[in-house]
Amino acid sequence: MIPWKPGQSGNPKGRPKGARNKLSEDFIADLHESWLAFGKPALMTAAWTDPVAYVRVVASLMPRELEATTTPDLERMSNAQLEAIIARDLQSGLDPAPPDENAQIIQ
Repeated sequence: MIPWKPGQSGNPKGRPKGARNKLSEDFIADLHESWLAFGKPALMTAAWTDPVAYVRVVASLMPRELEATTTPDLERMSNAQLEAIIARDLQSGLDPAPPDENAQIIQ
């Protein structure tokens, strides 16, 4: 025996307006309160007792593609500063791009 006909709701009035939202709001408020009390100590404990899980959580919060760019102000750098950057990059194994056959050398 089927209690309702197809298309007929078992709760004709539906859920009260805001019922689900209120639960979410209460949960977030409780979570916030808990975080204020235990958040930092919990992170410190996790970092000391299970550093792998700690790093995994931190990594999961990072954007998938982290874009970090720096634009040095080359015009304001001295020749010595530029040469030091080039020397450091060459020493670290940075392979400069192959020379462009059509490039012109400016002296």
